[in-house]
This record gives sequence, C-alpha cells and structure tokens, in this order.
Amino acid sequence: MVAHEMRLPLPCDEALWNATNSAEVGRIEASLHANGVKPISFLEGLKRTLNAQEVRTNSFGRTILMAGLLSVSWHMNQRDLQVNSLGVSQALGGRDKWRGSLTRAFDLWKTDFDRSLARHTDNIPTPYVYSEKKEDNIIFQGRTVLHHLAHMAMHVDIVDCQIFARAKRLLGRTIGAQDLNSAQRRMKDNWAPTAKARDATWYALRFLCNALLPEENSNIHSGYEDPPFDYSARDDVLLNRPWVMYFAALIVWCYGYALEGPTTASVPAAYDFEEQVRDMRAYLRRLGVVRSPEDLKSMRGFNGCTGMLMVLHTVFEKTRWELLHEAALLLNNCIQLIGGQSS
Repeated sequence: MVAHEMRLPLPCDEALWNATNSAEVGRIEASLHANGVKPISFLEGLKRTLNAQEVRTNSFGRTILMAGLLSVSWHMNQRDLQVNSLGVSQALGGRDKWRGSLTRAFDLWKTDFDRSLARHTDNIPTPYVYSEKKEDNIIFQGRTVLHHLAHMAMHVDIVDCQIFARAKRLLGRTIGAQDLNSAQRRMKDNWAPTAKARDATWYALRFLCNALLPEENSNIHSGYEDPPFDYSARDDVLLNRPWVMYFAALIVWCYGYALEGPTTASVPAAYDFEEQVRDMRAYLRRLGVVRSPEDLKSMRGFNGCTGMLMVLHTVFEKTRWELLHEAALLLNNCIQLIGGQSS
C-alpha cells in the first residue's frame, strides 16, 4: 500500500488504552483535550513529519511514522527505477530533491522522538509518557535502530547487496548470471565510489558500534579488559535489531569488497569465537571513530571485517527466525569471498 491509502488514526495515548471503564475513558479524553491533544491520522502525522512539524504520539506511533517514511522512500525508489528504465528521467524530474527531503525528515523524526523522551526524563507532565526505566531504554534503542535503518536504506538497495554477496534466490526467483553481472556493475562502478556509499557505510558502522561495542567497552583504552561478548540475537528484546545488524554488516562488506577486493590480512580461525570477537572489536574501534561519511574517503582496510562477519554468522545461526538463518548463510558467502575463495 502507498501512504495515502492508509486511512487509520495513529495509536491513542497509553493511559486511554489501559483504561478499565468508560468513566475513566471520559476523564482521560477530557484531560487530553484540555492539554490540546487531539486524535491524529497516520497521513496527517506523516505530512507533519515531512514538513518538520512536531507530532504528539507514543513510541508505537513514532514507529508507524518511520514505517511511513520508509514506505515513501521505497515507492520513490521504484518510481526512479521505472523512469530510468524508460530513459525519461530528465523529463520527469530527478531524484536529488526527494532524497534530500526524506533524509532531513529521518533526522527530524529522531529529533522529535528525542524531544519527547527528554520531556519524560525531566518529569514534565505530558501525554504519552512511559512508566518504567527499562521500557524507556527499549524505546530509546528502538528509535536508534529505525533511524539508522532509514539512512542505510536510503543510500543502498539491500537486494543489490544480497546479489553482490552471491545470493542464489531472492524475491521468489532464481538469481542468474545476468542478474549477478548487473548487480556487480551497480555496486562496484555506480555505488561504491560515491557519496551515497560513504553515507550508507558510515551509518552502518555507527549502528554496528552501537550494537556490538556496548558502553562498558569505553574503558578499554584505560587498561581495563574487555567484558565477555554476551549479545544474543535470539533473546534481543527488539525484533528488528538483528535484521538491521545483518543489513549493516552486509553494507560494510559490500563497501570493502567492492573497493578493495579480498583481504590479504590474516583472519581469525573458524573455530575460535573469542579470537573472532577480538578481531571484530578491533575493526569496529578503528573505523567507528570516523566523524563523517566524507572521512571514509581517506581510510583503508574496510575489507578486514572477517571477524565481525564470523561473529554475526554464529549469532544468527542460534536464532529461531528463518530469515536470520538465511542471513547467516549469506554472511558465510561474504566470509569466503573476502577471504579470496569463490562462493
């Protein structure tokens, strides 16, 4: 569905949802109305987000708005593909303007989300508050996942990444030699050398550092030992985070492999998980300090990501989600290719 077909309201306030009788519903509705909070439709909320206006809703409502932004981005990308295949891109307008508008909307969505969380943290009375610190943390992490996903998806097509990693079947059809050749050309010649690739890779690295180098590791340079690696995709409280980690790892691999080819450095042993974790942490610490996408231009060694791919391969194999099992298989292709083997 496209955004304008959605005729549903955004979720109501949590207090209204949790009301136990009609009298309580009436009191809460009166209180919300007195605070200037009125029901808002999904389409109106999406318009406000695109126009840099504040939207008063809860975390679920904000997740829905980001889904709307991602949907608009996807449909605009499909439009561009059609226009380009017909050879009339100049006649029907280019892509730069809508990409810039949507990218700004992603950041404004995050700013609005942060503002609503700050109001709660400061104990300012406001609708759409959350009751537990644990829930606050999950909400905060959820917005981080969605914000990074939006920026990554804007700058690279996951299907191209998967074909480049030698996926054999996607979207219900077999991937042939012509599909692979076209994807290789797009990734190596049209994507990897561009600012789009650096943007996608920078957000991917930031997200992977956020997920795989938790705050405790900040003491490593003060002489403290690394804590044991304890991330479990199987037990992650955020359903979408493991998938976004896979997407991010795939982007980093694509960037490194397209620009630098197979690695010549030594790689961790396939049986030594602790060595793989050490290699992953060293890789992310080295590249995670980059301050802007343009700084990636002067850096090398992106293809030294084997340890990270091995760790994620192991983590995804232990999940219950078949999509992540498929992700683990594709990451294994990436490990072989970047090690100089054919997949």
